Amino acid sequence: MGVPMMFEDRKGYAIAERMAAEALRSIDPAQAAAERSVAFDAAAGVFTIPFLGAEVSVSFPDGKVTSASGRRLSGAVAILALHYLIYRGEPLRSEGWLAYRDMPGARHFASAFEDMAENRVAQTFGGDPGSLAGPAARLGGTPSDVGDASFELPAFPRLPVLLVLWGSCEGVGGSSRILFKPTAPFYLHSEDLAALGAVIADWLVSVKDGGADRV
Repeated sequence: MGVPMMFEDRKGYAIAERMAAEALRSIDPAQAAAERSVAFDAAAGVFTIPFLGAEVSVSFPDGKVTSASGRRLSGAVAILALHYLIYRGEPLRSEGWLAYRDMPGARHFASAFEDMAENRVAQTFGGDPGSLAGPAARLGGTPSDVGDASFELPAFPRLPVLLVLWGSCEGVGGSSRILFKPTAPFYLHSEDLAALGAVIADWLVSVKDGGADRV
């Protein structure tokens, strides 16, 4: 799982997806389903994974990822779904919400994460923080009480994300933070968490711009 997930490298995505699908064959599906709080239909050989207000399916043991409509998925979303089932890291001994840079091994990617995820949210919604409410709700978000607008997003069943936005004021641009629980590194590697942040930003902007299906 050492392939960086946050850059638009199609060859890298393909390699990571193939490796994850191969690794899926070695897991105990019932154990993974219970540990990750997802459904597994043993007869059909399919995991059903809630993801940011939508659902994706992962076939077992071949690791094909599809949307709720049956469309085959690839790229970041497919890899995140596969890694959520197979990855097992170390949770942090901390409390509360943590910045991405506090995740293990994340400092190398922190500036890129800010550009591709946090700054994109701020640039799109900072002029009108209230405009974040609709898109965040479409991603399953529930309002929080931090910043000018904030929402807890159910990225995966056991991996929530807190999105906080501060609006622009007196010529100073807005800013945002995407925060994680200390348990996040158990479920996804820091590179996957970076990709998750970029997907969240992409989907929020897409919904604001009138996009329909996200997966």
